[in-house]
This record gives sequence, C-alpha cells and structure tokens, in this order.
Amino acid sequence: MKIQKKTAMLLSFALGTLLLAGTAIADISSQSGYGQLKDSLKLTAAKCSDSYNSFTMDFSTAVTDNGKTVTSSDSVQKYDRAKNAVESVNTSENNGQKSRFYSYMDASTTISQNPSDDIYYVNQYSEPTKRAFFTDPFKSSNSEDIEKIADAVVGGLKDYVVVKDNADGSKELSGTLTEVQIPPLVNAVASLQVKQLFSNPNQTTHITKDIYVKEIKGTALINKDGVLESILGTGILSGKDAQGQVHELTFELLGKLTGINSTAVTKPDLTGKKVVQQVISKPNSGPGISDPQKFVGTFKNDIVSQKDGEFVKAGERIIDITHMDGKTVAGSYHEEYAAGFAANQKPPQDFKFTATLNKGPNQDPQGAEFTVPGTNTKGNIHFDEALGQVYFNINGPSSQAFNSVFNKVFK
Repeated sequence: MKIQKKTAMLLSFALGTLLLAGTAIADISSQSGYGQLKDSLKLTAAKCSDSYNSFTMDFSTAVTDNGKTVTSSDSVQKYDRAKNAVESVNTSENNGQKSRFYSYMDASTTISQNPSDDIYYVNQYSEPTKRAFFTDPFKSSNSEDIEKIADAVVGGLKDYVVVKDNADGSKELSGTLTEVQIPPLVNAVASLQVKQLFSNPNQTTHITKDIYVKEIKGTALINKDGVLESILGTGILSGKDAQGQVHELTFELLGKLTGINSTAVTKPDLTGKKVVQQVISKPNSGPGISDPQKFVGTFKNDIVSQKDGEFVKAGERIIDITHMDGKTVAGSYHEEYAAGFAANQKPPQDFKFTATLNKGPNQDPQGAEFTVPGTNTKGNIHFDEALGQVYFNINGPSSQAFNSVFNKVFK
C-alpha cells in the first residue's frame, strides 16, 4: 500500500528525526556510532532480504500538539519466506478519524479488506508466481546519494555519545541533543517540513513561524550479530500559529524487528465473511500490472470538510478509468460538491487524461505520469493490485486538502 502524501511527509520527517537522534552516537572502538548504526541498518536489510526465513516488522509513529494527539499510525508486516507469504495490518488515526487496512499475499492469492464495507476482496491466480519477498532499500539506484546527504546533514553530531555494551554481546546506543546543539540546517529543514505537514485547512494545528527543534532523543538496540532489533526516536519542536500561540509538537517513531525465523503467516479463514472473489488467469510475475483491464471502472473518495465543529462530507472526487492495457491508461477526473460547499471552493477540477505506464528501471512499474490538458500541471497515478485501489495525485494547489487514495465503486 502506498503511503498518502501527508503521511509520507510526516514519516519522512520522523525518520529524519530518528536518523539524527541515532547519529548522536559517537566513537565506539575504532568506528563512530553513526557508522555502526549505518552498518547495522545495512546488515539488517540484507538479512531480511536474503537470509531470514521469517520475521515481523512493526513501525509506529505519533505526533502530538501541546499534549493532544494529532495523528498516529502503526504498521505490522509479517513475512514468511517458506510460504512466500506476507501479511500486513495498518492502523491510523488523523484528527480523531480512525482507519484500518488489512492485506495478505502468497504465491497464488491476494486478499484485502475494505474497511468501509467489511468486504474481503480475493484475487485467486490460476498460475502461482514467486512474489518479491522483501526488497533491500540499500540496493536501490539512489541509495548512495541519500546516504551522502544524510552524512552531510549529520556533520558534527557524531560527537555526542552514550554507549552500553551488554554481557551477551549486544549494544545499546543512545543520544540526546538539545536546541543549542541543533545545527541551522536541521532547523531549516524541520521548519519547511512542519509548515507543509500542517498546511491542511481541515487540521486544527497550523504552525507558520518561529519553528525550531528543542530536543532530539534516540535509542537503538543492536543484537550480538550486529542486527538492529529496535530503534526509538523522539523529536520536540516549537512553533507559533498565525495568532502567535505557541505549539509544542512531539514526533515519535518506534521500529522493531521481532520473530526472526519464528514468525508464522497464516492465510485468513474467510468462512462467514463477505467475500468478492475473482480468478486471474495470468499472475503478475514481474514488474507491471497483471490483467490491467480489471482497473477499468469508477473509483471515488470523499471530500471532507468541517462544519459546526464536526467533520462532514462536502463532496466526492471521482476517477473513471475508461481504458487500460499493458501500455497505456486513459480516463477522467472530476469533483462534485454538495450544496453549500461548492461556492466556498475554487472551481472543481474536471479533465481527461492519458498516460503511458512506466517502463524505466527507476520508475514505479505500476504507475504512470500525466499532464492536465491545457496546463503545465503534472500528476501521477498508481495501481495497487493487492488492495484494488488507485492512488492519484495532482501537483500544485487543490480546491481541498487532497486525499490521493481512491476506492473501487462496485455495482
């Protein structure tokens, strides 16, 4: 499942906070703690990709504003190499709205649950295929460039250290940075990310000025084999809204690797459940989309606004996929507003689009990019076969805070 735009922004900042917290770990023996942390991350990714028979990854994030939770999420991924199976449960809460997504994949089946109608959508493949088990991010084409950027940002933060060597050969790494130790570059990046993160007009938090990092803390546990088993990062930022009110934002991220070679992924029993099932003749054994015509149809999501202190449905975003094959996709996008809402918005967007599915080595093989006709505005679309969803983004300003996840409309 693809991460939504705002969630991705939050996660990127939280990961940045976590990285900086982890980099406040200095010399251990002849190598810096930062170097050891990077080596541990690389070793962990390699073992998960190539060696471990099974494992569980759990990532949790949370943001609070003056002690009140703004958003939180938890993603639990279970991997079983022997069964070539992956099970995923993602839960989140944003401004009081809770959501949950479930999916399961093995060599011959994909199962996803639609949280809005509690229906399980099952794709059964007539020919089993070996799926990608776990992809090592350090083997991507741009990983070295990202690492260089991280090294540059870290700079002198490598000089702060608290290290504990345990009797069993494991290591506990921890570090704390206060506001006087935070370099201007980190504050500048944090300020930009926070302003973008809280730009949604439907959010209660709007930080616009005087943003700076007050504190960063991090801890990590590396086992005796050099594998990173857990890492926790906390960042506290201060800023003001347009009225001058001070907001203290706390970002937290926790990552854990458990159940190494003992995690079991079991196909869910759907007896008594609402099930929509289809048989797919040719499995997706490589990049691209299997049976792309299954995405032809209508996909929608709700435009949400606030009225009288409550969240209300202000309208709908609608995508109609009219044609799709292994090379191209064509369709239209438009917005429909309920009475009393359209007059307060920019003109609803309404256009047709055509795009060629990506084929480049560093491009999303299940996505495409397009240009809105008559403009220079770019957009992109991604097709999620596991969940049967479409992810659709339009660059530039939108009439409302844009939700990029579109669900299939079933007859």
